[in-house]
This record gives sequence, C-alpha cells and structure tokens, in this order.
Amino acid sequence: MTAALGEPLVEVRALTVEFRVAAREWRGSKLRLRAVDDVSLTLRRGETTALVGESGCGKTTFGRALVGLYQLDRGTVVFDGIDMAELSSGQLRRFRRRIQMIFQDPYASLNPRMKVQDIVEEPLRAHRIGNSSERSARVRELLALVGLPSESGSRFPHAFSGGQRQRIGIARALALHPEFIVADEPVSALDVSIQAQIVNLLKDLQDQLGLTLLVISHDLAVVRQMTDRVAVMYLGSIVEIGARDDVFQHPLHPYTNALLSVVSIPDPALERAREVRILSGEVPSPIDLPSGCRFRTRCPFASEVCERVEPQLKDAGTGHLVACHLVHPPQ
Repeated sequence: MTAALGEPLVEVRALTVEFRVAAREWRGSKLRLRAVDDVSLTLRRGETTALVGESGCGKTTFGRALVGLYQLDRGTVVFDGIDMAELSSGQLRRFRRRIQMIFQDPYASLNPRMKVQDIVEEPLRAHRIGNSSERSARVRELLALVGLPSESGSRFPHAFSGGQRQRIGIARALALHPEFIVADEPVSALDVSIQAQIVNLLKDLQDQLGLTLLVISHDLAVVRQMTDRVAVMYLGSIVEIGARDDVFQHPLHPYTNALLSVVSIPDPALERAREVRILSGEVPSPIDLPSGCRFRTRCPFASEVCERVEPQLKDAGTGHLVACHLVHPPQ
C-alpha cells in the first residue's frame, strides 16, 4: 500500500558534517570546520521544503549529505523508515535510485564531451537497467517530460541555453524514477526570464510524479512560489521551521526577519513602506562559533542569556518552530 501524502519520508536526526581545514593544531585540537551542526529535519512525502539562508551557512553541505555525497560525522538519515547507515554497500547502491539531486550550475554539472543521450542515459547504465533500445526509449520519454525535443539527445550540451541545460539535468535526475530530489539552487544560475519556467516545470513534475522535494535556495521570492514549508539555516544550524505562509507572514527569529525584509513586494505602496533590516557585524567563523546563540553577535536584541545558553528549537504554536530566547511558547 502506498504511503499517504504528508507522512514523513525523510527524517534527519542530529546530522553533523565537519571538514578538516588544516593539518596543524589550534587550541589543542585539530582544526575542523563544522558546516552542519546537529540538524534535525523531517521532510514529508509529496511536499516541497525549502532550506534557506545566506551563502556559506551549510545549506548545500546538508543537501549533499542527504544524497550521500558527503559522509556524516554524526547523526542519522532515515528514509521511508529505513536507517541508511544500516544498509550494506549493495543495498545502499540500489536504495540510491530513490534519491537524486539537481545541481546548481547547469554549465558545470553536464559533461561537455558527452551527448545529451549519454548524459541522461548514464544513471540507467550505471544501475544496469534495461537494454540499449529500452534505455534510448526512456531517454526520449524523459526529454519530452522536461519539454525538450527528442532530437536533443544527439547534441552536445554547448548547443543549449542555460535553461535547456537545467532541463537536461532534471531529466537525468528523473531517470531512475526517484521519490525524493534535492534541488540545490536550481534557478540561481539562470536569467530571471527563465527562472519561472524551471520553477513551474518542477512544480508540474512534482504533481505528476508525486515527488518530494528539498529546495536549497537563498532566493526567498523563488521559495515563496514553490514550497510548502521553510527551514531557515544560520551557521550550520536551523533557527526556524514552519509552514511557508507562517514563516513569510509571521517570522519569529530576528535572522528570518532580516532575510525577509530585503525581499521586494510587488505592491508599490507596501514596497515604499517596507523597512529593510541590515544586519551589522560579520558572520562568525564556523571554526570558532560564538558561545550561546550563534546569531547573538549580529542580533540587535541579544541579552545576557543569549551569550550563555544556546537556544533550542521550540514550538511557538501550530508547528512553527524557532530557536530564540525572545520567543516563548504558548501556555
């Protein structure tokens, strides 16, 4: 029996990813950068969740860790009730068909020496699916699905525009009939006129194929168009999670407020009245995180407790979670 929409598909528990950045010791220990720090997140079947934040906050590292491109230092990823860490290498290889990724740069993510037919067919060959004619038929089906003519398969990537290349990348990600796709900044490298086309394509594919999406983005205007839930990340930690409308209309964390304050509003009167909140100070180094709340060095409301105690995510009502000492849950 197929699981119902809205049930948990991916459950991330206390995920931590660190990188060694120098061979020397610093403060008595090996110098390591904690890109993702103790992050827990549930992604529901059939929904689109956005992971947003400034560049360098750990969004892409988190997404790549989910699909197995980075090793976890701590934590677990449970997919459809199965802990991926408990799978053998053979089981994990078969399991990975269900999880795919769309990369940010459509120019760098496609091999310029391979024809489109070979690029899209590559996952099928790697997993030994079908014979040559069956794989070719599947490639034609995928190209049509993403809005490209069937003869595109005989051409090289340089013959296509950025938007068309991203469609090729999407076709490749769909080749193995995945259930879950991580889309890392899927439109940020494209012209604004093309971005809406790719956003609409992803939404149509989700409806048609029943996909679950994690969209990694710094563009909150795009996030507002295509997501159901929003998670806000700062310095490797999630500081706010909620339904899209809750987060956009009633942001609770000072960092979320600052991010949303710079998003343009289509209404001229509201746009003129909009108050832009510019954050002061520099983003701390993830090698040497501040004590307590990691946002306190840039927060205009920081108090003494913020320096001593790191806030944990708490429910501020109706499943809207926030990690901030200033917000108190309803009694």
